[in-house]
Amino acid sequence: MKSRNAQLFLVILLLMAGASYLRSESSSGKYHLQKSYNVDVNGSKDFVWGHIALDSGARRLYIPSETTVKVVNVDSGKVVGEIGDTHGVIAVALAPELKRGFTTNPGDASVTVFNTETLATIKKVGVNKSSFILYDSFTKRIFPISTTTSVLDAASGDTAGAVKLDNQPAGAVSDGKGSVFVALPQKSEIAVIDARSLSVARSYPVHEGCIPWSLAYSSEASRLFVGCQNGLLTVLDSNTGETVTPISVLCSHVGDSVFDAEDKLLFESCVEGVVSVFKEIEPNYYTIVDTLKTEPASRIVAFDSKTKRIFLPAADFETAWLNGHPNKHQIKPETFRILVYAP
Repeated sequence: MKSRNAQLFLVILLLMAGASYLRSESSSGKYHLQKSYNVDVNGSKDFVWGHIALDSGARRLYIPSETTVKVVNVDSGKVVGEIGDTHGVIAVALAPELKRGFTTNPGDASVTVFNTETLATIKKVGVNKSSFILYDSFTKRIFPISTTTSVLDAASGDTAGAVKLDNQPAGAVSDGKGSVFVALPQKSEIAVIDARSLSVARSYPVHEGCIPWSLAYSSEASRLFVGCQNGLLTVLDSNTGETVTPISVLCSHVGDSVFDAEDKLLFESCVEGVVSVFKEIEPNYYTIVDTLKTEPASRIVAFDSKTKRIFLPAADFETAWLNGHPNKHQIKPETFRILVYAP
């Protein structure tokens, strides 16, 4: 009996040693649904919302809406303006210090440059079709991420060059020090772009089983958070590409990743309506502190550094019928809304 107990104890120790550096805690309810507000978007019933962008200083939320971008006051929920002529708009990037904003419009393969104070369009620039757009504050350049990324000077809107990637990219993030990281799902790699020379400096393979999709970054710890399509979270050392720890997010598809540098909180949103909140204890050690139940398809999240609130788009869906049979899910009219979660 003593021998059997000793063997069992040894097995437990081995399991503990092989686990990732993650300690699960029960949901503490630190974040809660504070309110929601409906937004009258221009999207059709087949409309699928893109990447919203939030300007904490100006208190504005930018919502891509198929042919326009709705601009909403984040505190009141009231629409304060819109940016038009953005065919198929899917994402928005902001350069507050330059008073410039940028939309990527795959409908006509363009980027719309606008004034963030007046919301007036400054110019439209032809680029390759892109489903994500990023502002790099270090080089003050705009990256409409694509297989061949046409890079723009943020101040002038002029083309600064291009970067060629091996595969179709997904999310991207800047480290603010000259590197732009891009997720390549088909290769299960992260491409590291030198934002100055506009070349791929190196690439990082991700943990086996991770299909990289969304990215967030911790500047202080030099950690890259990789949200995976298959419900995993992988943390990399951004300098070496070494996997620090793989973590299970317990969802089928991570949609977006946001990091709060001040409080060291990482938000991972999932397509089935879950946001996992992780706390950085140290650069190689993370603990889950909250699990928020949001709404199905609320996969995009924006973080307000001023109030610490998070914002997620949502809508009600209905089944469209064709010849007496269910054909597809579509958005119910007048149900698009923004969910606001507060600590």
